[in-house]
Amino acid sequence: MPSRFASGVYGPELVQLMSGALDRAWRDFAPLPKNENLAKSLMASAIIEAIEAGEREEATLVRKATVTLIKAVKVDPELLNAEAPVEKPEP
Repeated sequence: MPSRFASGVYGPELVQLMSGALDRAWRDFAPLPKNENLAKSLMASAIIEAIEAGEREEATLVRKATVTLIKAVKVDPELLNAEAPVEKPEP
């Protein structure tokens, strides 16, 4: 889950709504992009944008997240289907 969800900016009810919408959108998306971090970040951004605009219906949040990812896959399928870089711990 993106760190913005846990930042304290949103109350627990909104965090639960956003998290549930993201989980459902990801679970229902097929085929799943290989770059999970990027894909979920795009979906989360779409959900946050909708929340900021006043949306509170989970189905609408899921749809917005899904449409955003579909558009991103069409624009740059290679980026979303590339393996995410492995983060190396700092010495």
